[in-house]
Amino acid sequence: MPPIKNLIGSPALASPTPAAGGGQAQPGPLIERFLRAGLDASAGSVRQRSVSIPPGVDWMRLCTVAYRCRIAPVLYQSLRQASAAVPTDVLNWFRTQHYETVARNMALLNELREVLGWLAEASIGSMVLKGPALGDLGLGAARISSDLDILIHNHDLRQADAILQRRGYVPWAEHHNHNHRWYGRPAPFGTSVVELHFDISDRARNYRPDLDGLWSRSRLTTISDVQMCVPDLADHLLLTIMQLPHHHWAVRLIVDLWQVVWRWREQFDWAAVLDRATSWQMSVLTRSTLHALWAMFDAPTSPWVIARIRPVGYLERMQWRAAKCAIAEQLHYPFRPKVTLLVPFLMVEQVRRVPAILVRRSLGSGGSPDESPVTKATRRGLAGVAALPAIGKVLLDSIGRSTLRPGWPT
Repeated sequence: MPPIKNLIGSPALASPTPAAGGGQAQPGPLIERFLRAGLDASAGSVRQRSVSIPPGVDWMRLCTVAYRCRIAPVLYQSLRQASAAVPTDVLNWFRTQHYETVARNMALLNELREVLGWLAEASIGSMVLKGPALGDLGLGAARISSDLDILIHNHDLRQADAILQRRGYVPWAEHHNHNHRWYGRPAPFGTSVVELHFDISDRARNYRPDLDGLWSRSRLTTISDVQMCVPDLADHLLLTIMQLPHHHWAVRLIVDLWQVVWRWREQFDWAAVLDRATSWQMSVLTRSTLHALWAMFDAPTSPWVIARIRPVGYLERMQWRAAKCAIAEQLHYPFRPKVTLLVPFLMVEQVRRVPAILVRRSLGSGGSPDESPVTKATRRGLAGVAALPAIGKVLLDSIGRSTLRPGWPT
């Protein structure tokens, strides 16, 4: 795996050795080691992999970064797979995060069972997206989920809306948009949130998944005795990739994708996946993501796929590098993002769409409902300006051949 200093240009962040002046190692590279030790094994494997611990680890900072990236429960699974001298109190904290997440996910499954039952009683077809369906493909009950994403047909929206409100779910009007509505109701574990989708397109970036094909390719599965309809494997992969711009290349989603690609590598028809991504108008996003999984995390990839996902021309080299920088920033600058702020607006098939996307982002939805449009536009505009130096470095570093994987065509 190439050093991360190639991505963000800071030797202090590239190596898990004591940082100059601080005497403590940066957490990012060590988190990567733990993840690789625990996640790159075949499903069900119990083999141990040794992870060396550098001197001067700031364990509190490592826990903070893991919590901020929402991967602490997954790291606990990895720590159980890795033979490493982790302090007992740190391991206990990770264990607590893991079992709290498992308990919440079990409660969410009970909520999902109820909601799917109500929809079935009304003969409303439904499909479960992300959440437990994605966890079943990869991280299991350790995957952090905060809501239930359910897809229905557009013509069933009014009836489904009435059902949820009759059962105590309150619509959150500030979260409604062109493709989904949010509902919440009190629950023993906090608030049960249902995100009811009736479309899955991303109009801003012009991503256009084939909704009819998604329904026709869907399959039935059972997760913890809850029967549900879920997308097929390739569709679920692409739908997860499509979430990256919305979540600014969150490490949680990257780990999801890494585990799914690793566990199901023999089941993917990669030619069909890439062709489908092109038809959904998200080829750039899909190819750059798969390239990052291979280049940064050694996701199993055949030479044929590598040839298909490598960047072509300066613009794609810039987009690919920006995506990798965004991932690296999550582990090194989780509270001071730079490239991460702007990269979601660069990952489009036609670069001419970028200015309109940035304007829409400055003036569009999101943020606190108590925030005025002027305050929101000012805040987002200043954040974009602050990110310009980092983006400028990405633009310059993209001139010429990439060195992320020496000896490989990138």
